Amino acid sequence: MKKVLALGLVFCLLFLTFAGCKPAETATADATAADAAAADAAAADTAAPEAAQSADTGVLNVAIAADIAPDSVTEWTKMFNTDYPDVTLNVMLEDASNYEVTLEPLVAAGEMPDVVGIGCTDWFATLADKGYILDVSGTPGWDAQLDVLKDMYTSRSGVHFAVANGVETELLYYNIDQFTQAGVTSVPTNWQEFLDCCQKLKDAGFQPLAVAGASPNNLGHSFISFGIAHEIVASGFDPDWNVKARDGEYDFSTPEWQAVLNKAVVLRDAGYFQRGYESADLYECMREVSVGEAAMTIQGSYQTGNIIVEGGANIGITTVPWNDPGKEQVGIVIAGDGYAMGKNTTGNVDLATKYFNYVSFEHADVYQNMSGTIPPWKDAAKDMPNAKVNDKLKAAWDASNALVTKSLEPQQAFTAIVYEQVKQFVQAVILGSAEPSQIGDYLNPAQQEYLATLN
Repeated sequence: MKKVLALGLVFCLLFLTFAGCKPAETATADATAADAAAADAAAADTAAPEAAQSADTGVLNVAIAADIAPDSVTEWTKMFNTDYPDVTLNVMLEDASNYEVTLEPLVAAGEMPDVVGIGCTDWFATLADKGYILDVSGTPGWDAQLDVLKDMYTSRSGVHFAVANGVETELLYYNIDQFTQAGVTSVPTNWQEFLDCCQKLKDAGFQPLAVAGASPNNLGHSFISFGIAHEIVASGFDPDWNVKARDGEYDFSTPEWQAVLNKAVVLRDAGYFQRGYESADLYECMREVSVGEAAMTIQGSYQTGNIIVEGGANIGITTVPWNDPGKEQVGIVIAGDGYAMGKNTTGNVDLATKYFNYVSFEHADVYQNMSGTIPPWKDAAKDMPNAKVNDKLKAAWDASNALVTKSLEPQQAFTAIVYEQVKQFVQAVILGSAEPSQIGDYLNPAQQEYLATLN
């Protein structure tokens, strides 16, 4: 702008110089023209920032999960309001364990939030294929995230529908001091060692294992993850089961499937679950471990920030020893929940993209620092240089990532219709109202219901 004004003054001075050599009426007309030109230039300069500002004006409706790192939503809102004061940001909080409750009415109305927190599930991939979620190809977060996450957040029809907030696995969190007091001299590396560890803890007066009996979604992440990983995938019985179940007929009543929760029942019947596990939700379960009321829990790595807390118990982290002696452990691959852009009638895609990039990439560190999750980027040192990852988590993650055999977390492997029954089945088994052998009774009808949607 200064350059334009300076040029305007130069032109005015030139006009005045030439005016001295011309008749008075000509000079007056030229001066008037020069003044008008300068005024037009100044007006254009003033209009330019106003036009730029108008692009950052409007209303955004966003829905973000707030249960893992609730303060991240508050912080993002404050930061965005400061950086974009002329944008009205309407924030709705989601429950990450049940996104559908929040979003189903909005889907039905065709008014998805401009930016929405989502899980890496078949339900959201289907929404993307139906046009309720926009393609985020070309955004900085999409380009930067790991290829495995890109694959997991690509729908069947090829829609690139989200950027993950982390890359995760399932791990065993354990109380180091209670291990020592119970005479457990090393972390268990197989199933028999794990049982021995649980018994020593119980004999020493500790509650060996914290389980969220009242949280079917959490149960759907843990015990059955490793049951499938070992009985179905690592055994060689059906490593590609999820692809087959997605594309056609599938039978979940085979002996191999009937065995996926047998080990969970062994733990339950031996009295290794904490007192009152039947009514404990996920956060009570993690609280019990973080304060030393229970010795161990199996949780997703994204919960590290809720288990290792300042002033809390001395917690260690290791891979999950669900493998029989002589067999290798199996790692669980999880795409962290992520962020997507929803389709609605406002059509303010440019402004929505600004907020999407803000939380999914430019300031993704806000969530990462609070949750302690593993960053989702190919080059985390470049794209998130201020990431805060607990050293214990980093070591456990590296150990899990080094395992040769990998298996998907059930929520990300089953179709949405079948996974609803998976949650009910696992909870029923853990609470003692169903037997592992009944898995086909729960899942096969749901599989048929899913197949009907393909026709």
